[in-house]
Amino acid sequence: MRKTVSAVLSTLSALGGLSSLSVLRCDAATHQSDGSPSSVQALHREAHDGDTIALPAGTFTWSTGVKITKAITLQGAGTGNTIIKDSEQKTQLIVWTLVAGQPSRMTGIEFQNGGRTKTADSPMGVIRIDGNNETDDATMRIDHCKFDSLNGVIVLDTVMGVVDHNTVLRDNIMFCILDERWGSDTLQKGDKSYAAPTNFGSSQFTFFEDNDVTSTSTTNLKSFIDSYAGARYVARYNTIRNANFGGHGTETSGRFRGERAKEIYNNTFIGTNLNSILGNSRSGVMVLHDNTISGYQANPHLNLVAQRGFARFNVWGGADGTSIWDVNHPGAPFFTGTAAGNSVKNIVTVSGNPAWRTNQWVGYTVRRTSGNERGCPFAYIISNTSNAISYQGNGGYEGDLSFGPGDSLEIRKVDQILDQPGRTRGSLITGAPPVRPAGWNDQATEPSYSWNNGAARLTGSETVREGEHYFNNTPMPGYTPYAYPHPLITGQPRQAPAATPSSSLHEQKKEKREIKWKSRTRRQK
Repeated sequence: MRKTVSAVLSTLSALGGLSSLSVLRCDAATHQSDGSPSSVQALHREAHDGDTIALPAGTFTWSTGVKITKAITLQGAGTGNTIIKDSEQKTQLIVWTLVAGQPSRMTGIEFQNGGRTKTADSPMGVIRIDGNNETDDATMRIDHCKFDSLNGVIVLDTVMGVVDHNTVLRDNIMFCILDERWGSDTLQKGDKSYAAPTNFGSSQFTFFEDNDVTSTSTTNLKSFIDSYAGARYVARYNTIRNANFGGHGTETSGRFRGERAKEIYNNTFIGTNLNSILGNSRSGVMVLHDNTISGYQANPHLNLVAQRGFARFNVWGGADGTSIWDVNHPGAPFFTGTAAGNSVKNIVTVSGNPAWRTNQWVGYTVRRTSGNERGCPFAYIISNTSNAISYQGNGGYEGDLSFGPGDSLEIRKVDQILDQPGRTRGSLITGAPPVRPAGWNDQATEPSYSWNNGAARLTGSETVREGEHYFNNTPMPGYTPYAYPHPLITGQPRQAPAATPSSSLHEQKKEKREIKWKSRTRRQK
């Protein structure tokens, strides 16, 4: 039986509101399920966009998944009341495809591990929500749910919406954000998201706000959110216990591009002295501001690193000074020679007497160009004497660079690595394997910024340079955060995308001088 509009509005109001009241059908209905996946799936076949499928109070073990392709609300009786235990062994527990121009919502449900034996990691996930692109006005709200120790991640792909007022517990990565459908990209590797403007402060992100997040690992910090494939997300006003933020680059995930952009602000980080890492970002651009941090080890930081600078990966290779994907310093090689003997503890002595200046090659790359294949064939130079080079280890990916007597070597330099932190946009890359666009590498420098985080800082590595690719204690020029609470929570219209702040270093410095006195008092309410 169809409910009256007033009854539907009353139900939604009790659950905290739904942003799309203005587009609800006059005959929107609530369908009462028995809590089983078969019941939910059958009711979904009957439902229309704007309807609600309700789950009763009780504990229900789902050994089969549910597919949702309509703009419905999936509504439980509240956490602790409606509990779904995940016992699906082959695929996702829930796969949800969003509908253009329509809001969807999942609310009031507690999810627990019900015996899934194989971890459902990205890109599959335990629960997966798929948008179509960033402009079709499909939205998703996930609110007032609890995700308790699920054996897998929750994947949100090109979802313009908000995850709010949830409780999340897991001893591993909790959410994974992708934007592989950005621009209706048919290849779905994140290329179009990478080429598009950042638009910080706009609605074109997946938002996480007012969640209570706990990593249950007792040995190390785990990621609240991980991301790749052009991912864009905002994390704000969350309480985060013993967890941090991850972010893949254009490297370990194969043909996929790295994360594109993220904003992390006004969160409360609470640690138990496990380590000092608030997270990492291996590509793209970010802002980190106004976070409260306690219980982490000394010098808390979020590290910006380009891993292709010290290792080779499938598809993109390594940034050794010769790759077509990077900006390599002209005039190389700057030295060629041979190893005088075996390298020892990542130190190689060269034949002859080149009479180098102390540390003149710091920040350059040494390559083994002949000799037996063993370990990574290149490494960053961290120091040098008049005739010996000390170089960085490989981080365990394929073994450290090593030399034998008579192996030939050369010195090169990489100025900018493909998609490294602080580098964005560029010509659209297509194809699998990827096709290098004409005029590449034409990416632009777009720095990350950190301010008002107590002792916490952004830290760089090798080609990720402070003062160029990132700034500490410096508000981002022209940056204004998106409306808080998110309009999907308050029922207000979403804001139009904002213009991306200038990426010109000259303009940034000028703007910083002009707004410095204002920025000292600017904080989120």
